[in-house]
Amino acid sequence: MEFAVCYDHSGFDLARSLFFDLTAFLALTTPWAIARLIEIAREDGAAGLQLA
Repeated sequence: MEFAVCYDHSGFDLARSLFFDLTAFLALTTPWAIARLIEIAREDGAAGLQLA
């Protein structure tokens, strides 16, 4: 018995897959990036207060 594997390797499917992969990556890294920006802003603010 043979099993046929039929996948449509169209450009649209590839583009959709890449779009969803990129979206998932950004959704997972955005909270980390925001937290890092807040941390950097606080460090800069604290440094400014120490110099004054």
